[in-house]
Amino acid sequence: MLDSDGGLRFNQAPNYDLPTDANLDNVYEVTLRATAAGETTDLALRISVTNDVEGVRVTRVATGIVEPAGFARVLNEETLLVAEKGGRVLRFNTATNAITEDTFVRDNRRSGEVLAISHGFPGNIWQQGVYLVTHSAADGLTVQAFNAARGTKGFPTLGPTWSAPTTVSMINGGSIFIAVGSPAESDAQDASTPYGKLIELPFIDPYAGASFLPSDVVNIRPQIIGDGIRRPGGFAFGSAQLFLADRGGTREHEMTVFQTNWRPLDFGWPFCEGSQATRADAPAAVNGPTLVYPFGTGRRQGEGIVAGVLNDGTFLPALGDTYIFGDINGTIFSISQARLRDGFRHTINIFENKSEDFVPDSGRIDGPVGFALGTGSDHFFILDRDGEIFRMSQRPS
Repeated sequence: MLDSDGGLRFNQAPNYDLPTDANLDNVYEVTLRATAAGETTDLALRISVTNDVEGVRVTRVATGIVEPAGFARVLNEETLLVAEKGGRVLRFNTATNAITEDTFVRDNRRSGEVLAISHGFPGNIWQQGVYLVTHSAADGLTVQAFNAARGTKGFPTLGPTWSAPTTVSMINGGSIFIAVGSPAESDAQDASTPYGKLIELPFIDPYAGASFLPSDVVNIRPQIIGDGIRRPGGFAFGSAQLFLADRGGTREHEMTVFQTNWRPLDFGWPFCEGSQATRADAPAAVNGPTLVYPFGTGRRQGEGIVAGVLNDGTFLPALGDTYIFGDINGTIFSISQARLRDGFRHTINIFENKSEDFVPDSGRIDGPVGFALGTGSDHFFILDRDGEIFRMSQRPS
């Protein structure tokens, strides 16, 4: 609007991270018209809104990781686990930025492509340790579990070899939860296959009536607890809830928030992709997504969702109480945590694009593989497909 002194201003201050102009490029086109004595004159203006970089410092702290497959935090330690597809498990010290190979995993693992990694059951001397999901022609889809403190290992089978490659995600949330993608559409609702399923490796309480525990309790039986997953893009955990990202193929990417004790759990594939129905006769109870955004390469579209982290605004105030997540195309999004818990489905028109706030001191975040919180929750990390690790922290004032 025009002020009385002729100044032009927005009715509401624009947000660079959430543009509202027609083509979403932060250039607002305005035409001013002056009329006098029956004559009119137009003046076309282009008003560019520039980014005010928020108080986040992004530092590249590691390089040289080969084909990174996953990222996981070791609770109560200054350690992040990094898995390479070829089989190596690396320990990244978040205090010193040193990287070393986990030799117990190296000396005891079976061959196979690594798809996901987690550190499981901290404090439980029988089950704690490193957990991998791998795939090979010899062993099929397998959990490889390593408890270095007790010198034990286990290799529970999840399922046979796949018909086509897919993605797998894993997280420690009391139990270990594993999301397995669907190589074929029919897998996702087929109870006879682990593909397209949410699987739990349950916590075993040694004092709940068990007279003894075997030394290889890492061989616990996986349990299918959910259906309808297409191509998982990671988990986050917070306030007794899991956040599961699932990648669409033609329509929408989605993230679903749920409690692990809910039954049934069905994420809808192949009857729906995101919020859109793809075929008739869907299951009676589908856990609808909380966040969705379109598949594609245009503005406000993405190639594959990557689950992120819940930021506590008291520790990293520049980002507020938000959920920070990404897309494999390099975009970094944020959304208010309150939105995640209000019971409504939200679309990309309320996601803030934080990519320009996440420009590092060196290198480039161009394809996130995973996010992980650091010790103390005043910083977090992003693992990039180029083999780099970036640390996000508060920029000094």
